[in-house]
Amino acid sequence: MPDEAPLTPQQIASYLREGILVVDNLLSPEELSSAHHGLVQTLRGDYGVDVHHLEETGHGLMGASSTNGAGGVLDVFYPEWKMKIATNETLFQITCQLWKAAYCHDGEELEDLLDCDVVEDKSYKWHPFGAFDCNRGYMYIDRIGYRIPTALAERIGKQQPKNGQHQCNSTNSNQSKKLRKRPIQRSLTPHFDCCPESYHNTTNKGKWRPIQCFVSLTDNLQPNTGGFEAVPGFHREFRSWVESGRKSMSTTPHRDGDEEQSEEQQQPHPQPCVGEYTHLNPTHDRELIRRIQHIPVKAGSVVFWDNRIPHGNSYRNDPPLADDDGGGETNSDYSKILGTSGSRAVVYCSFLPDVDINRIFVGKQLQYWKMKRSPRVGDRWIKQEDEGVDEKEGAFDAKGKQDGEVEKNEVQLQLTDLGQRLIGLLEW
Repeated sequence: MPDEAPLTPQQIASYLREGILVVDNLLSPEELSSAHHGLVQTLRGDYGVDVHHLEETGHGLMGASSTNGAGGVLDVFYPEWKMKIATNETLFQITCQLWKAAYCHDGEELEDLLDCDVVEDKSYKWHPFGAFDCNRGYMYIDRIGYRIPTALAERIGKQQPKNGQHQCNSTNSNQSKKLRKRPIQRSLTPHFDCCPESYHNTTNKGKWRPIQCFVSLTDNLQPNTGGFEAVPGFHREFRSWVESGRKSMSTTPHRDGDEEQSEEQQQPHPQPCVGEYTHLNPTHDRELIRRIQHIPVKAGSVVFWDNRIPHGNSYRNDPPLADDDGGGETNSDYSKILGTSGSRAVVYCSFLPDVDINRIFVGKQLQYWKMKRSPRVGDRWIKQEDEGVDEKEGAFDAKGKQDGEVEKNEVQLQLTDLGQRLIGLLEW
């Protein structure tokens, strides 16, 4: 791949400083429209969800989520429209440019970066995975996000029977009513997609993904509309925060007679990481959570962020320009395709540097793509209920073809030459 440079020096400097970068107009109007049509077809064809009649059909989103509705994340991995976005050449070129600027790639040692004579602290660029070619990498096949307005999610949730049973079949109607009030979707709690304590070693790691990313299919310019939120610049504080034991000064109120007092205590962090997911504790991490900001993004634009940045999406999706039942007005040009509900839609897509651990990961991921089964590698929160890929014996895809026998025309239909390298079908 040519060593293209889509980013300006100012954009690179912004990413180095903030650990977050929004790049507008990644998708052309035609590409964005194609993605909208593809999303609508996928939701309707695979899950029975009509974006123009979410009140009646939105319950189908429950069958698309293995996260119990968190963040509106849906287990949609392989549709052609989505794979085109995930293998977008400019998207990969930008990632390569950021790898080169923001992460060690020549085998640097941490001790050298911690040299006290160095004017600028560059230790945040270090990682334990060694040297790599910044122009080579692999795709991380991720999900999509489709988050409906909170009020609508609440109404649909109230209509859903407990464990698929109707209210009349419940022996405890009061308890059943209470349980049915849970919305079918909710926010994605602020978190890290890494384990802080083991970030600087390779122990028990399945992959290394320094940059996370999504392409937005809808405008999300205002807070509290289901959009992306993060703490800019925290990647530069991350190492010292971990070395302090993730401890913070917390105020513990107590009473002495009638007088309320408070004392500051150093408290160990109560929240362990689960795999590569680390939830922020609302009490212990409240100062960090207070720093979370809404990150505005337009339809067709892309957001990159360092995986040491705490992030999530807003607690509510209360769209200001549309009724939550799909009957309101909107200024969006794409409302005729996606409807006027104010739902937020994104494609999560990112890349993995060409290092040993990622080559192993991509080989396993490739088997699931060939079988068109949801990938069970990569800490994607998917339940391990069905049998996994047999790595020693050849795996079979849905058509019974032995591993490596995906039809050539099918590959060409979905993937460009770059796409075949990104997914691991062709060697770099």
